[in-house]
Amino acid sequence: MKKVAVIGKYETVFPFKSVGMDCIVCAAGSEVREKIKEAISADYGLIFVEEDYYEDIKDIVESLREVATPAVTFIPGAGGSTGMAREKLRSAILKAIGIDVF
Repeated sequence: MKKVAVIGKYETVFPFKSVGMDCIVCAAGSEVREKIKEAISADYGLIFVEEDYYEDIKDIVESLREVATPAVTFIPGAGGSTGMAREKLRSAILKAIGIDVF
Protein backbone atom coordinates (compact mmCIF):
# COMPACT_ATOMS: atom_id res chain seq x y z
CA MET A 1 0.00 0.00 0.00
CA LYS A 2 1.31 3.43 -0.94
CA LYS A 3 1.90 6.08 1.70
CA VAL A 4 0.53 9.61 1.92
CA ALA A 5 2.67 12.66 2.69
CA VAL A 6 1.86 16.25 3.57
CA ILE A 7 4.47 18.94 2.86
CA GLY A 8 4.24 22.42 4.34
CA LYS A 9 4.76 24.59 7.36
CA TYR A 10 4.51 22.93 10.78
CA GLU A 11 1.11 24.40 11.66
CA THR A 12 -0.34 23.15 8.37
CA VAL A 13 1.02 19.60 8.34
CA PHE A 14 0.86 18.68 12.03
CA PRO A 15 -2.93 17.96 12.16
CA PHE A 16 -2.50 15.37 9.38
CA LYS A 17 -0.18 13.33 11.59
CA SER A 18 -3.16 12.32 13.74
CA VAL A 19 -4.70 10.44 10.81
CA GLY A 20 -1.49 8.59 9.95
CA MET A 21 -0.01 10.71 7.17
CA ASP A 22 3.72 11.38 6.99
CA CYS A 23 4.41 15.03 7.74
CA ILE A 24 7.31 16.82 6.04
CA VAL A 25 7.95 20.26 7.47
CA CYS A 26 9.44 22.99 5.26
CA ALA A 27 10.19 26.47 6.46
CA ALA A 28 11.10 28.02 3.09
CA GLY A 29 10.23 27.62 -0.56
CA SER A 30 13.74 26.57 -1.52
CA GLU A 31 13.56 23.70 0.96
CA VAL A 32 10.30 22.37 -0.48
CA ARG A 33 11.95 21.54 -3.83
CA GLU A 34 14.34 19.16 -2.11
CA LYS A 35 11.60 17.65 0.08
CA ILE A 36 9.18 16.96 -2.77
CA LYS A 37 11.93 15.28 -4.80
CA GLU A 38 12.66 13.05 -1.79
CA ALA A 39 8.95 12.25 -1.38
CA ILE A 40 8.61 11.35 -5.06
CA SER A 41 11.52 8.92 -4.85
CA ALA A 42 10.23 7.48 -1.54
CA ASP A 43 7.26 5.86 -3.32
CA TYR A 44 4.40 7.96 -1.93
CA GLY A 45 1.09 7.47 -3.72
CA LEU A 46 -0.33 10.86 -2.75
CA ILE A 47 1.48 14.03 -1.77
CA PHE A 48 -0.37 17.05 -0.39
CA VAL A 49 1.57 20.31 -0.60
CA GLU A 50 0.68 23.60 1.06
CA GLU A 51 -0.51 25.94 -1.68
CA ASP A 52 1.90 28.69 -0.60
CA TYR A 53 4.68 26.61 -2.19
CA TYR A 54 3.06 26.18 -5.60
CA GLU A 55 5.25 28.70 -7.42
CA ASP A 56 8.40 27.07 -6.02
CA ILE A 57 7.60 23.59 -7.37
CA LYS A 58 5.17 24.05 -10.26
CA ASP A 59 7.69 22.72 -12.80
CA ILE A 60 8.13 19.51 -10.77
CA VAL A 61 4.37 19.05 -10.40
CA GLU A 62 3.75 19.66 -14.11
CA SER A 63 6.31 16.97 -14.98
CA LEU A 64 4.24 14.46 -12.97
CA ARG A 65 0.96 15.11 -14.82
CA GLU A 66 1.39 12.12 -17.13
CA VAL A 67 2.20 9.53 -14.43
CA ALA A 68 -0.29 7.77 -12.20
CA THR A 69 1.66 8.06 -8.97
CA PRO A 70 2.44 10.06 -7.07
CA ALA A 71 -0.58 12.29 -7.31
CA VAL A 72 0.34 15.77 -6.08
CA THR A 73 -2.35 18.15 -4.94
CA PHE A 74 -2.34 21.43 -3.10
CA ILE A 75 -4.10 22.28 0.13
CA PRO A 76 -4.69 25.61 1.87
CA GLY A 77 -2.26 26.56 4.61
CA ALA A 78 -3.14 27.09 8.26
CA GLY A 79 -3.38 30.84 7.60
CA GLY A 80 -6.15 30.41 5.04
CA SER A 81 -6.56 29.81 1.36
CA THR A 82 -5.19 31.87 -1.50
CA GLY A 83 -7.73 30.24 -3.82
CA MET A 84 -5.06 28.52 -5.90
CA ALA A 85 -5.80 25.01 -4.58
CA ARG A 86 -9.49 25.37 -5.39
CA GLU A 87 -8.73 26.64 -8.89
CA LYS A 88 -6.35 23.73 -9.59
CA LEU A 89 -8.99 21.24 -8.43
CA ARG A 90 -11.63 22.97 -10.54
CA SER A 91 -9.39 22.77 -13.60
CA ALA A 92 -8.66 19.07 -13.05
CA ILE A 93 -12.36 18.21 -12.66
CA LEU A 94 -13.27 20.21 -15.75
CA LYS A 95 -10.58 18.41 -17.74
CA ALA A 96 -11.64 14.98 -16.42
CA ILE A 97 -15.40 15.19 -16.85
CA GLY A 98 -15.98 18.24 -19.02
CA ILE A 99 -18.34 19.95 -16.57
CA ASP A 100 -17.63 22.90 -14.29
CA VAL A 101 -19.03 21.77 -10.92
CA PHE A 102 -17.92 24.84 -8.97
